[in-house]
Parts: sequence; C-alpha cells; structure tokens
Amino acid sequence: MSMNKKAYIVPHTHWDREWYFSTEESQVLLVFTMQQILEELENDDGLPCFVLDGQSVMLEDYLSVVPQDTDRVKTLVESGKLLVGPWYTQTDQCVVHGESQIRNLMWGCRDAERFGAIMKVGYVPDSFGQSEQLPQLLQHFNIDKCVFWRGIWEGICSNTEFVWRAPDGSEVTTAVLEFGYSAFQGMKPMDTHLDGIDQKIAERFWPGERQHFLFMGGHDQKPWQRETVEAIRHANESRPYQYQLCTFEDYFAQTTRESLPVVESEMLYGKYSRIHRGIYSTRYDIKKLNSDVENLLVNQLEPLLTVANDLGLKYPHGLMEKNWKQLMQSHAHDSIGGCNTDSVNRQVKARIQAVRENAERLQAITLKQLADASTKGKEGEYVLVFNPLPYSRNAQIELELVLPTRNLAIYDGEQIVEMQSISCELVDINAIVQDPTTLGDERFRSWYRHHVWVSLEGLPACGYRNLRVERLTEGEITTHASLTQTTEETLISIANEAMKVSVDKLGKVGLSCLDSGQHWDDVITLVDGGDDGDNYDFSEPHDDLKITYEVLKGAIRAYEGNLRSEVRITYQAMLPADLTERNAKQCSVKQRIDVVLGLAKGSHGVDISVELENQANDHRVQLHINGDFIHAQSVADQPIGLIQRGDDESALSVWQSQEWTSCPVPIYPMQSVVAGETAQGGLAVMTDGIREYQQYGDSIAITLFRAMGYVGKPDLKYRPGRLSGLPDASPDSQLRQPLSFRLMLCPFSCSAFDAGLCQQVKEWISTPLTLHNGVVQRFMIAPPVFTAPEVFSLLAFDTPEVAVSAIKVCEDDANSIVIRLMNAGKDEAKLGELPSGWKVWQVDGMERVLGDATVDTTIPAQGIIGLRLSKESL
Repeated sequence: MSMNKKAYIVPHTHWDREWYFSTEESQVLLVFTMQQILEELENDDGLPCFVLDGQSVMLEDYLSVVPQDTDRVKTLVESGKLLVGPWYTQTDQCVVHGESQIRNLMWGCRDAERFGAIMKVGYVPDSFGQSEQLPQLLQHFNIDKCVFWRGIWEGICSNTEFVWRAPDGSEVTTAVLEFGYSAFQGMKPMDTHLDGIDQKIAERFWPGERQHFLFMGGHDQKPWQRETVEAIRHANESRPYQYQLCTFEDYFAQTTRESLPVVESEMLYGKYSRIHRGIYSTRYDIKKLNSDVENLLVNQLEPLLTVANDLGLKYPHGLMEKNWKQLMQSHAHDSIGGCNTDSVNRQVKARIQAVRENAERLQAITLKQLADASTKGKEGEYVLVFNPLPYSRNAQIELELVLPTRNLAIYDGEQIVEMQSISCELVDINAIVQDPTTLGDERFRSWYRHHVWVSLEGLPACGYRNLRVERLTEGEITTHASLTQTTEETLISIANEAMKVSVDKLGKVGLSCLDSGQHWDDVITLVDGGDDGDNYDFSEPHDDLKITYEVLKGAIRAYEGNLRSEVRITYQAMLPADLTERNAKQCSVKQRIDVVLGLAKGSHGVDISVELENQANDHRVQLHINGDFIHAQSVADQPIGLIQRGDDESALSVWQSQEWTSCPVPIYPMQSVVAGETAQGGLAVMTDGIREYQQYGDSIAITLFRAMGYVGKPDLKYRPGRLSGLPDASPDSQLRQPLSFRLMLCPFSCSAFDAGLCQQVKEWISTPLTLHNGVVQRFMIAPPVFTAPEVFSLLAFDTPEVAVSAIKVCEDDANSIVIRLMNAGKDEAKLGELPSGWKVWQVDGMERVLGDATVDTTIPAQGIIGLRLSKESL
C-alpha cells in the first residue's frame, strides 16, 4: 500500500431529466433510485454522503409523487448526508440568459434551504462549456467552490485545481473532473471499478505529478452499489493507492493547503471532453421561443407586476415561481441544447410554450387591471403604455387597435400623437369579442383592426401613461401617414438624422453613419453552406459547396414613411436538397429569403428582419457582417457583461496533432450582441433569440439557423471518432418550416467596451407594453378594487454607465423591490443618485441584505450588484 497517491470518491448520480427518454420515464426511474439511496444513507454509516447532481429539482420530482418521504429527506439533508443544490436544474451556461441562471441558483438554493442545507459547491458535471462569469454568479450566492468537467485544457491551466477569477475579481476555488462524472461507474463488479481508478491514476490525462485525485462515484441515472463501502475498506488493505469515500469539502481540504494558480478564462475547449459548440444554433425554433419567454418574464412582466403590486394588485408569487421553474426545467444542457430525440424536443418546446401562455395571460390581465384602475370614471377609450425601464425614454412602438372606423387619432394629453399606418383590415367583431351583446347596436357595424406606429416622448420611468383614442369619420382629417413606395434604376436609399442605408441593383447594402462618418459598402451577405453534423455539433462537409444568395431582378423596393422607412429585398439561391446533392455539386432547390431593412426616425441603428420558409436539408445559413474590422476579434455579451474573443488560432494549430475530442472552431455563444472594431470605432449587431456567431478573419457571421437530421453521427470532420448521443434520426431538426429573425446593426465611434452595448440591447429588447382598453377582451375579469393615477412612475434610477438586469418584487417581502444592475464597462461605476423616497440596501443573489447602498457604492467592471429598495415611509 502506498501513501503517496489517493483517490477521493464522491458518491453521486448524474440525472438528466430528459434526453432520449422523457421526463415521465425519468421520474419513474427516480422513484426507485431515490428510495434505494435514502435507505443506504440511513443504514450504512460508511457512506458519508450522496450528491443529487447539484440540482434540487430531483427532490421536487420525487416528493411530488412520494410526499410521505419528506421528513426522511429533511433529516438526511440536515445531517449533511444528502447534498442538495445549489442549482434548480443543471442549466446550460452559454445560450440561457444570465438572469435565468441567477434565478436557477436562487430557486435551487431556496429549495435546498427548505430541506435543511445548501451544498455550497458550484457543481457543474456536464454543461457544454463554462462561462467566464461563473465564479461571479456563484459568489453572488456566497458559494466559493466550484467543480466542473468540460471545457478546459492545459493551455489554460496545467493544474486540475486552481483559483478561478471572473472579470470583476470574484474568485472560487475550483477542481476539474479530470475523468468526468462517471470515472467510478455504477453497476459493475467492484474490482472492475477499482482497476479503472488505478489505471487512471497511473496514466492520467493532466500533466504534472500530484497526490490527490478526484473521482465521481456514479453514472447516468444509476443507483448506489451497496457493496462499495466494504470494497473500499478492503482496497485500502490490498491495493497500491489509498481510497476514500468523501464529500467535495474533504477533497478541497487536502488540495488547497498550498497556494493555487489563478485562472481567468471561459472554458470552451474540447481537448479531453467534447464541448459541443454546435448546440448554440441547434433547433433555432426552440432557442427563439425560450428567448422570447425569458424576455417576457424578465424585461416586461416582472417590472409590470412590481408596479401593479405597488398600486394595490397583489404580486402573484406562486404563478411566477411556477413559470420560472417550468422554464428552467427546459434549461438543462441537453434540453435547451436541443440534442434530444424529436419526441423529447417536442416536450421541451411545449413546456416553454406553456410558460409563455401563462405569462402572457398574466401580463394581459395585469395591464387590464391597471388600465381600468387608471381611467376609472373617465369617458372614451384609452391606450395604456407601460415602460419597464427605470428611466424616462422616448420610443416608437406598434399599437393594435380595433375600432368601428377606418380613421383615428391618438392624443397624449392635449397633444396629438404622430402616427404611421402599418395596416388596416376589416374584422368580424363577433369572432373576437367574448360577449358581442355588450356592444349593443355597434356590433352590427364594420370593425377594423389597425396596426400603427406611434412616436412617444418622455414615457414615465418604470411606469405608465394613458393615451386617448378618438374615432374619426371618413370625412375627418387623420394625421397618420403610410409608407409610400419609391423605386430607382441603380440605387435605392433611405435615411434618417443619423443613418443612411443604400442598396444597389445587385443587392449590395451600403451603410453610412452620418455622425461619425463611418461607411460600409457591402455590409451584409447571406451565405449558405452544408452541415454534415448532428444535434450536438456543426461539421462542415469535407468538400463543401458554399453559395451566396443573390438579389432577384426587380426585387428591391424602398418605402418612405414619416416615422419609419424601409428597403425590402428578396434574395434567392439554388441549393442542394441534401448532403447527397451537395457532395455531387448539384442544386435542385430554389430558396427565397425576404429581408427588410428599417430605419426609424431618430434611431441610431438599422433594424433587419429576415424571413424564409426552409426548403432544404443539411445546411446552415449565416448572415456575414462585413465590417472592415481591424482584427480577427469580436466582443460579445455573456451572462454578465462582455467578453473579447479571437479566432482561436493557437488551439486550432494543435488540436489534430494532440488528438483533441473536437475541433475548436471559432464558433461562439452570445446573449444578444456581438461587435467588431474598426479604425474609427466599430459595428455591432444585436439579435433577438439568435445565440451563435462565428469569427472569420475579415467578418463576423451570425448563424441564423442550421438544419441537420440526426441526434448523433460518428466521424465528423470537426469531431472525429465515436458519435455523441444516439444514432437516431431527427427529422424535426431539419426545420422545414417558416423561420423569422430580427436583428439590428448599430455603429459606434469608440471601443466596444465603452459603447454601452449591453444598455442598448436591454432597451431594444425591453419593448414598452401596451393595452388598448377597448372592445377586444379575451376574458371577462372583475373590475379592479384599487384606484391608480392616470400617469404613474414607480421610481427613477438612471445610471447611464450600467444596464438593468432585473426589476422585481422581493421573494420574501412584498413591500420591497429588488433591482439588479450590470456594469459592462472596463472601469468600476458608482451608483450615483439613488431613487428618491426609497431606502436602498445591497443584497446577494438570495435577496438578503449585505449592507447599506449609497451614492458612492461601486459596481466593479464587468460586475453585477443586487439592490433592495423599500419605501422610507413604511
């Protein structure tokens, strides 16, 4: 027996709630597995602990059908034998919104506390990549240790233990699962397990000598083997190394006795374990739906409910907990990654859609209550406009109104609102009003659904204003104008005060920033290429056929409006129908893409909408941003702040000779924005639900979508060897359906880190909410029991250097508000003037007070801060 090397074995099970099996199948297995685990922990004193995969949802799933075991679970959690949390689900860190990750930790920790204790280790056994900001997220919840598997290689650090430092300075002591989460696998003869441990210690992956080795004792959906404790005791008497069943804390106690190196990096490298960068664009339809729901919850509904709560409408804590948890059940790495069988992906999508329906109805009813309460006793009909941001803003927004007249006017106080018509269509009022008899004789009139753009100024900070709608007769003058079409032979252009967009007869798009003088001649290009990959990874065919979309003759049209102008372009390409045709260089499919470039009055960005109905299989469509960038580098947003990335040339140069598991193709995740810098500033592209870009030498390409037909395939160009997942066909992943995309191009004249990109994205996505308090009501609800002013602002908190991450009611105190702020700059920022009439404290992720906040309280560069506000009169 040798005292030099020791295997530390942490008992656990890895639990995917769904993958090639459904959550319903998983729950049945969980019942049997949990009952065996509880029995072992209660009866075997030699079993020190059992880790429930770092996710509290396992207990929620189990106790929902075996509630009589609640006390048993609490006893084991309180004793430290059953380790729960800190996550609610094993969330993806790359394509899930940063605020969603904070809520995942919050609910995981809250649930664990209800059972008695939180496992204070950021355990991430299988996420496909680790965010650079994970240490800060963990420290926001007072967690100072982290254990993960995928994404690191010795080019980042030569140690398996290190201090991982986030850009804001937050640090967590970290251990890498060198041998993965199943090195000591379940359900095999114990001698086989121990032989495997001995071999791994002797041969190990990581360079350098050391004495301590971390092993996870378990595997996917596997129970605990009863004979393990006795086998470990015997092994310590007969085998060459030492072996100990232990907790993570036991392992860290040994490995942190000496100073550790400091690492500052994200972990997206697949040398020892596959990283699956392709999931960022797999199943765009699911990614887009999830992004829409995240935006709805964080950027619109929570601020709305917070304002309504202040005015007397009780905050629906239970509904919001349900919505968040149901959404996070689709945030696990396989679930949101889309690398499941088609049947499971349909369940993932349905679950997100269910949250959307619940949240949209909650939003509509809340708006209706506010609208009725704030116009009580007033004649006429109104449009309530709610601004979710904590500062006054000007906005152009789209309104939908159903009226019995073709003409209308809208008044903001006594001032008429400038409008531009989008559409006006005849509707059957009996089909859209729940009880048409309430309209009296008006139900027999012709009714019209209007969509109009309106320009509003000075919307109240985190509040609302009511606009008055006036019905006009056919003979009355209306102020709203519509788009007028213009065409030219050689060049079409539109412009506003800050920007100019031009399109030549070949479809080349020019962009000029009138403020800075920057100009781009051919700023966007649509490119189609093959995809020989699977749901996990994009893989370029070995002899790919790249195709650039070209404009159809006569398919460029400009439309001028008083509030918004557009250029509409139709592009087309002949594509291979599938990989077989692509390999043969044949093209039999006609693919059309419609692009609209829009310029709003006063806007400093060009919005882009792209629509198509996908006609081909096994391909990828990218929108190249040809920005004349001075470096093959990009700056993109991540769960907190921004990150700068390059083309990964150093890793690309060694991946084949070192036999990596997958190629480090410079395909990267983003939240909603990526930018490149130019000699005069730069160009950013904001995206709504698109999560992937690729770094090229002279451009940045936004992956609109990729279509492929298998869950897993072997021997890919960028991922040689065995397949990942299962070899199941996945026809749904071909996305043969209508697809739409929304982006915005935003020039800037400084460095990307100083351009306020995160603030711009927040404002772009946080669209004001509106409700026409007229005839179209889907549900009849009781009138409000509270009154509200016609105009209202809850609070004003304008800090230009930082972005608002969240505004919500505190989970444990309905009289307090939580605001989370993010500083994406390279310098620390002060809070500055605090909202008048509020007492402000600094809080952690659990919304618990850390101390007072003052005007001089700082937010570190690339950092977040949580604030809790209570009215001083309370």
